[in-house]
Amino acid sequence: MKRLIAGLVLGLAALHRLSRSDGHTVRLFLALLLACLVAPASGQSWPARSVRFIVPFPPGGSTDVAARTLADKLTRALGQQVVVDNRGGGGGAIGTVEAARAAPDGYTLLFVADPVITLHLVVKNVQFDMQRDFSAITQVTTQPIAVAVHSSLPVHSVQELIAYAKANPGKLSFAHSGTGSGQHMSGELFSKMAGIDMVHVPYKGGGPAVQDLVGGQVPVGVLGSTPLIPHHRAGRIRIVAFTSKERFPPMPEIPTLHESGLAGFDTTQWLGILAPKGTSAEVIARVHAESAKALALADVKERLAQAALQPVGSSPREFEALIRADLERWTAIARELKLEPQ
Repeated sequence: MKRLIAGLVLGLAALHRLSRSDGHTVRLFLALLLACLVAPASGQSWPARSVRFIVPFPPGGSTDVAARTLADKLTRALGQQVVVDNRGGGGGAIGTVEAARAAPDGYTLLFVADPVITLHLVVKNVQFDMQRDFSAITQVTTQPIAVAVHSSLPVHSVQELIAYAKANPGKLSFAHSGTGSGQHMSGELFSKMAGIDMVHVPYKGGGPAVQDLVGGQVPVGVLGSTPLIPHHRAGRIRIVAFTSKERFPPMPEIPTLHESGLAGFDTTQWLGILAPKGTSAEVIARVHAESAKALALADVKERLAQAALQPVGSSPREFEALIRADLERWTAIARELKLEPQ
């Protein structure tokens, strides 16, 4: 195509030189022809090389599992490799800032978890604004947050956890995936509603937090369900409740905090794809369409179900509305809990 355009340009330029008598007409014709040729060529060129999913958390957590599952399908659909690039640190800030500063050309996308959008509520000088710096593409999954304990703790239910915490004031701590996350604030909200005192321990992502919970370095975890399930089934930890108001379909035997005495407790977490602000509507539409197709595939549903993730595939507008609603909700909860940026 490039050679064709170049040849046409040279030929028409020669025509222009020969047509001195009506140079204006030739120049106009040349401009129109080039516009017709170049516009379709550029519109059809994406992706011409590999696409990068920045995951702002370490490997091993639910964000990483979902990103790799979807990246495999998008690689086939787009005809170019979709690479997962884990950039953990700063509660998700390091990878998110890198994505925000990337060229809005469709080759760098952010595969994000909801904790990132609320980071500014508890951390000073966050160098990105989710609504200002990004465009929504699609919500990939949803899942409740799990409240789990190490197997050495003599606790098998929410009521027993509350009783143990009250009998041992100040001695319990809970792990979560990062300061300001929905996991962090869910843990703080649980402590407040239950009338107990637990110290929060932030990690750089769900993977490291789960490792320390399983290893017994921290007694309680308020974490995403995905990496906890195999350890729960192996007896290394116990999931005592989920934070959603309704029971979680993949594990219906586990009660919710709402039905365990904390009436009205209802928090969930999500994963989604964002693009740097300024990315073309065509790229956003293509990524959304291919993601929605992939999330409807039986093998993708099965893989996500094994990780306790429920596929969504919402439109960019729906995902944008979710982000806006979550910002408003968590801002109100942070204010109620009197959490301040540190």
